[in-house]
Amino acid sequence: MDDGRDDAPVPAPPEPDDVADLWDLDDPLAAAGYDEAIAARLAPALADRPERRPARVARIEYGGCHLVTADGRRPGVARLPRASTYDDDRAETPLAVGDWVAVERDSSDDRLLAVDVAPRERRVGRRDPSRELLEQVLAANVAAVLVVHPLDRPLRPGRIERSLVVAHEGGAQPIVVATKIDLDLPGAWQAVRDAVPPDVPAVAVSKRDGRGLDEVLALLPRGETTALIGESGAGKSSIINALLGQNVLQTGSVRARDAKGRHTTTARELVPLDGTGTCLLDTPGTRELGMVRDTGGLAAAFSDIEELAAGCRFADCRHDREAGCAVIAAVEAGALPDQRRRSFLELRAEIEELDGKREDRERRLGEGRRPRR
Repeated sequence: MDDGRDDAPVPAPPEPDDVADLWDLDDPLAAAGYDEAIAARLAPALADRPERRPARVARIEYGGCHLVTADGRRPGVARLPRASTYDDDRAETPLAVGDWVAVERDSSDDRLLAVDVAPRERRVGRRDPSRELLEQVLAANVAAVLVVHPLDRPLRPGRIERSLVVAHEGGAQPIVVATKIDLDLPGAWQAVRDAVPPDVPAVAVSKRDGRGLDEVLALLPRGETTALIGESGAGKSSIINALLGQNVLQTGSVRARDAKGRHTTTARELVPLDGTGTCLLDTPGTRELGMVRDTGGLAAAFSDIEELAAGCRFADCRHDREAGCAVIAAVEAGALPDQRRRSFLELRAEIEELDGKREDRERRLGEGRRPRR
């Protein structure tokens, strides 16, 4: 489970000037994806307030955030709003990279202050490492998610399936990307393929020879933001550098004995890809992606199991040990990897446990609100 330390905020090292230079464009807001639809979502926060203007959160660090405005991206010119704390487990992260915000000049120190956040359309979130009923938003307003896995590292059972649920639950389209295909590990690539349902694109890439990068580029939703998630050393920053055609984001080596990577990426970073609104959002490595809730993400990630379940003898079949289970029959026939069935059961149990804790919490809160007689 989460230990709370895998991507906790740490003081960031000085970033390359090239990151900010990427936003030195004729229309930085358009490059960040600003359009009429986003303007409408921000309209209530900007209406009749001429001192306010739109911006997008490009990076969050201790004490502040970096914003993309009509003037470009300026490191350290903004700080988190004072309303950035949350006091109950039903809330979600108040400000995340990718958010669209209304900003104004802070009269106390002449810095930009984010004062309001537009409603999020789609997101990538996980269970908060320190408060299990709270959702930690890793990336806001993203249309797709690149689930990155290095082929020189063992595929942990359920890792990809868990990532697919997270993407679907946030309303984003998942795309699985296996890196280091140049190492010629066909068994590792097949293991990834077995973990990915047929309706999810899966691409193998290599930063050394450029294999698969054009295919990834073609899969990115144009004019939208795509987030990258994966463990440290998976190659997320390398993919972004390769797609940009320049080494902008820092990358690090991995240990030869276990292929483990260092946390070279210390903060989530939004970068423009082509100046027309297509952006990539890099994230630090995450060891675990804890479930938060299920509003359809589980069924979307396991669409093959959902289709098979229609043939089960009992409508409430749990696909565990029941007689007449079409899912178990598919496993026995070799049509479905049993690991997928086990991953489904594990994720469903995790979500049901959290739902039970929420119900207990609501009951306790309700009892505490009852008037004394």
